Amino acid sequence: MSPKLRASLITTLLLTLAASVVVQAKTSDRKQPTNIEADHVEYNTKAGSASVLNGNVSVVQGTMTAKGAHATVWDNKGKTSRILMTGSPVVLTETLDDGSPMKATAAQVDYNLNTETAVFTGNVVLTQPKGSMTGQKVTYNMKSGQVQSGGDGTRVKMTLQPKGT
Repeated sequence: MSPKLRASLITTLLLTLAASVVVQAKTSDRKQPTNIEADHVEYNTKAGSASVLNGNVSVVQGTMTAKGAHATVWDNKGKTSRILMTGSPVVLTETLDDGSPMKATAAQVDYNLNTETAVFTGNVVLTQPKGSMTGQKVTYNMKSGQVQSGGDGTRVKMTLQPKGT
């Protein structure tokens, strides 16, 4: 087997395995209301504007819970459209469609409710029973289950559990 073909096969295998580290989030969660709590809120009623939350911020949507120190929440036509959370760190937990738990920690999480995409940045750690992933930036599409990490000059590290565990 040529070195180019072997490298291509290894890359394909690693990408396939990486996709299996984080599977699709619980789809019914996206149809649930988003409940937000904080110690202090500066709420802006103007359409398209942002509200700022500080201190013990909690965002809950179905089985998804995110906790952090600060959040900025954007509203679009009466619906929450984006939440940017920062903390020390932000901790996100969720039950996946297969019933397994997922936990993510990062310095910042930018969750776009319209595109159902979450971008984790800064010391990112994603864990679930099938394995774990660490890096400086991870983009997670909750609709498709696609995960992208790396490309910023830092290494992505994964641990995959053997099948059947």
